[in-house]
Amino acid sequence: MLRRVILGAAFAYASGAWAQAAAPSDGLASTGEYIVGFVQYVHWPAEDAAKTWQVCVGSPLGDRTAYYAGRTARGKAFSVRAVAASDALADCHILDLTNTSEGDAKAFLARARPLAILTVGEGERFCTTGGIACLRSHPDGGFEINLSAVQRARLMVNAQLLMLGRRRETAGDGPTPGGRL
Repeated sequence: MLRRVILGAAFAYASGAWAQAAAPSDGLASTGEYIVGFVQYVHWPAEDAAKTWQVCVGSPLGDRTAYYAGRTARGKAFSVRAVAASDALADCHILDLTNTSEGDAKAFLARARPLAILTVGEGERFCTTGGIACLRSHPDGGFEINLSAVQRARLMVNAQLLMLGRRRETAGDGPTPGGRL
């Protein structure tokens, strides 16, 4: 059963304080703020051994390397690299698929599914195909977390993150208050 948590745009973490985030379609800065925020509340198996948070990007890097330069989360810096669908993904903590075609995103998700990788993309369709963090592009922004995919990836999501939103069991069910699993 696909379970998702709908979380508001107020999640983005910027300059040590919560801030209102723009919709994901507003560009790299918004997506980057979401990713930096997610790292604050998501835990990976064996993350203590990592020296940096490895952000793998499934589309051309563009300004991403410059965006993450100097940013840290939980005491670790970010490093960024572009990946093709056939590249090894095991060293990725985050797989940013926000500017990746739907077909390529599906191929990446199939390869990432057995790995402990936080996959980030846009739209509800990304969640239904197995993505974990699905950024919403409508004016109020926000995102959904696919809890089934979180569980498959063996990631731990802090309850504080889940309490920021509402939980719903399937796309057809109405939202229910609370953030408990």
